[in-house]
Amino acid sequence: MRLGGTWITERNLIAGVMRNLRGPAGNTYGRPRWAIVTDVFTLGSTSAQALCREFDLDPDEMLIHPDIDDEAGEDLDE
Repeated sequence: MRLGGTWITERNLIAGVMRNLRGPAGNTYGRPRWAIVTDVFTLGSTSAQALCREFDLDPDEMLIHPDIDDEAGEDLDE
């Protein structure tokens, strides 16, 4: 497809969105990637999981917003 004079394939467009997804702001526990994909692409859970796997992404990876400080997950035995 042509966007603003630039050619881009639909697959590359979807791949970029899939790679750049982030968890919801304010949710320190995060959400699984597939759940965020369901919201972004308005898909069911099975299709969202398949879309993750199509782009070699773990559907069950917990995505946390990058602005959330993840101190709770750090190892204190250093």
